[in-house]
Amino acid sequence: MLANKKPNIVLIFADDLGYGDVSCFNPESKIQTKNIDTLAEEGMRFTDTHATSALCTPSRYGLLTGRYNWRSSLKSFVVPGDSLALIEHDRKTIAHLLKENGYNTAAIGKWHLGLNWQLKDDFDYEKYGLNPDEFPDIKTRMGRDGIFDISEGRMDFEGLDIDYSKPITFGPNQLGFDYFYGTPASLDQPPYVYIENDRVVEEPTEVTGVFRLDRSGPSEQQAWQNGVAASNFVHSEVPDNMQKKALEVIDMFAEEDKPFFLYYPTHLVHGPLLPNEDFEGKSGLGPYGDFVLQLDHYVGEIMAKLKEKDLFEDTVFIFTSDNGASGICDFDALKEHGHNPSYIFKGLKGDIWEGGHREPTIISYPAMIQKGSVSNHMISLADIYRSIAEIIDAEIPDDTAEDSISNVSLWQGENEPVRDEVVHTSANGGFSIRRGDWKLELVNNGGGLADSRKGAGGQLYQPTELYNLKEDISETNNVIDEHPELVESLKHSLTKYIVNGRSTPGTPQENNRNNPTGEWPQIRWMEGYEAYIERFKYD
Repeated sequence: MLANKKPNIVLIFADDLGYGDVSCFNPESKIQTKNIDTLAEEGMRFTDTHATSALCTPSRYGLLTGRYNWRSSLKSFVVPGDSLALIEHDRKTIAHLLKENGYNTAAIGKWHLGLNWQLKDDFDYEKYGLNPDEFPDIKTRMGRDGIFDISEGRMDFEGLDIDYSKPITFGPNQLGFDYFYGTPASLDQPPYVYIENDRVVEEPTEVTGVFRLDRSGPSEQQAWQNGVAASNFVHSEVPDNMQKKALEVIDMFAEEDKPFFLYYPTHLVHGPLLPNEDFEGKSGLGPYGDFVLQLDHYVGEIMAKLKEKDLFEDTVFIFTSDNGASGICDFDALKEHGHNPSYIFKGLKGDIWEGGHREPTIISYPAMIQKGSVSNHMISLADIYRSIAEIIDAEIPDDTAEDSISNVSLWQGENEPVRDEVVHTSANGGFSIRRGDWKLELVNNGGGLADSRKGAGGQLYQPTELYNLKEDISETNNVIDEHPELVESLKHSLTKYIVNGRSTPGTPQENNRNNPTGEWPQIRWMEGYEAYIERFKYD
């Protein structure tokens, strides 16, 4: 039975937090996340939750839209920090849903879905004291002219062609959020500016960062990519500033009659790993472990604030992560201390294997969810959309949240699966489809960050691995040659989901074109690919 009053909703979306980093999910964890564990004691742990992608931009798209990320124009990788908006102008987000149903809405933190900046005619090298002869002559690039294809290339030094004196014309405020305070992208991605609603708080005047930042390993844990920066932007201060703003927003909303939605995509624990002084050295595992403890502290402060305002009992509190832990955390060093951010799962951020997209997810809602409960049923973060819609008794149009399935029955303690199948993608856009315990992977070598910049890639995209996760949760025994009929059946399901433009019942929808060519190499394995892709072949 649903609560009579519409609940407040707080959604904390951690960045690059591994399943094994949360102690209530990993009994062997060397990081004790006492506050996140307390949240689990107040609600339900979901042990089989999946981001729609193993990377942050696409997983954010899937979460906010209830639509698989690969249906967007971004078929692989992530958007640059200075990218134009990825979410379509006519697409309804969770924030739209809630705003239209009487909610105050706010987003605080890392956006990383592109923003429609107003652009200058060319790169403004002079403003930043740069020599244009030291930069490549770029004609087309990712994040401009509707192009979100990494094979078109990107500029390593970002933010040079934006007119920061002018408002952003399409961003969080146009996507359902009454208020936004945050940064364009990750803590290591320029432009390094704070944004409040549609305005940059202080224009960039400086340059900072390193060329070709290593994001795959621990060699540059505390560095950031080169680009433009405002003088008030101090990387190590950003997380605390966001936390302060999130608490202020709860204070503000608590004074009003309307229910509220706080979407809080934190910068932690993405690189650069810059724990503040209170947490430096606290974990005994280096800056990564310290950063996880800082995130845990933030969760505790949010819980305490809700309880102080007598709101916790009437709040749906969701905690999860956007993808698996990044190689920047130094897996080898952590494992030497007995800590594995991926727990028992194979892979890490970017990979199609479980370590890339299985997320530590907790939902607390005292009016409905039994304290200290656990659900082991498979769900997707895209499902949060329809779950919230059901909680507030809201209708969703047929062309909205096409891949979202409500899991409210699980919140209510029922022990029946809500999903038959779920689809994931890797960094390079390769697919996998899961049905029950079976998981088919249609990409070579995990499809991780090392392959994310490759194009058609010959044999990159094809049915390659099949696992029975019930028997082989660590994906070590590939049985694809033993089950040809199952492989064909899973390929058939995935083909249907692609061609229909949705995985839920309803009118077929169209997927977005991959500009500039219309090609979609990640689905070349699909029977009828050439006929299907014809619809996207235009200039």
